[in-house]
Amino acid sequence: MINADSLAKMKKGARLVNCARGELLDDAAVVAALQSGQLGGAALDVFRDEPLKDSEYHGAPNVILTPHIAGSTNEAQDAVGVQIAMQVREYLLKGVIQNAVNVPSVTFEEYEEMLPYIGLAERLGTFLAQSGGNGVEEIGVAYSGDITEWKTDLIRNAAVAGVLNQMAHEKANLVNAASIAEERGIRLNERKKPPSSRGSAVNVLTVSLKTSQQERTVLGTVLHGTSPRLLRIDEIDVEAPLQGNIIYMRNRDVPGVIGRVGTVLGEHNVNIANFSLGRAEQAQEPRGAVAVVQVDSEVSEAVLQDLRKIEAVEVAKAIRFS
Repeated sequence: MINADSLAKMKKGARLVNCARGELLDDAAVVAALQSGQLGGAALDVFRDEPLKDSEYHGAPNVILTPHIAGSTNEAQDAVGVQIAMQVREYLLKGVIQNAVNVPSVTFEEYEEMLPYIGLAERLGTFLAQSGGNGVEEIGVAYSGDITEWKTDLIRNAAVAGVLNQMAHEKANLVNAASIAEERGIRLNERKKPPSSRGSAVNVLTVSLKTSQQERTVLGTVLHGTSPRLLRIDEIDVEAPLQGNIIYMRNRDVPGVIGRVGTVLGEHNVNIANFSLGRAEQAQEPRGAVAVVQVDSEVSEAVLQDLRKIEAVEVAKAIRFS
């Protein structure tokens, strides 16, 4: 780019600074321009061959040569140290990740806005994994609403971490979750469905889990800015809180199931905090149904075994959110 022709078009005495790539310069032409005075000086930090050894620049007038570290001044190193300390402080106090290699930087305001959805994603992943997710092959995360315009890597990683941390010996977090999934051979699939107009749609997060036996999906949103809520399990709409201790059940939609469930929990001295129901819209009878029961205490295996003894109950799982 910088050759005899371009140098001749410059104002006499111009200064040339190159800290991009050495190959951008015709070295012989630059040296000739320095010697003739067409260039008043040159400061070069990069070269065609590095490190620079024998070079025609060494005898040229008015030239400063630095070995590709011109920015590494005492002042710059002090500034870098201060910046790193501030970034660590922001993470420890506010959870804000800035300038990570494998996570996009977000401002505190952006992080604060997406934090409820980070929590939602982690809980949806936890729900799927604890309700039956052995042999995970693929984790999918889909977004709809204004959330599609956000930097969603942290939300995706939260969903992945929610799944992975239910497996033995895994310690996934918002930074390393995607890398761990890749190491385990788990595919990640991300999709976005933008709203028709900004502010016109509710933010909905969909997390899916594909195993060697089945594929399952849950949908959720955040209510009142802070409350993570379940909206759908597979094909069945059911609204339920995603917190504390939960019993997830699938059953045939026949009379008496709710009463029997209440009786079993009462016999085990388990208090019901919330009981959410949903059933499939299929025409044939009996329909499939789900129940998400929030309780005030941990659910023992003995409770689950008695729930499974109810004739219409096909699945009974305990789910605990940390």
